[in-house]
Amino acid sequence: MSVAEAVVAILGTAVTTLSALGALLWWVYKRGRAAGAERAEDKAKIEALERLLTDTRAEISARQGKRKRS
Repeated sequence: MSVAEAVVAILGTAVTTLSALGALLWWVYKRGRAAGAERAEDKAKIEALERLLTDTRAEISARQGKRKRS
């Protein structure tokens, strides 16, 4: 094998390896963004449910107060 063939073989391997690593890093990045979006959606749902629970408790307290006064 000549020096030129060795260089081409090494460069080919290096390019393939770097491409694979780049693809893996891109996948990890996209997955991280998706997980962050899911987390934000879950947090928003929890906050909405907490507000609904607070409103429901306030409504129940108001109705119980009316019954006691009657």
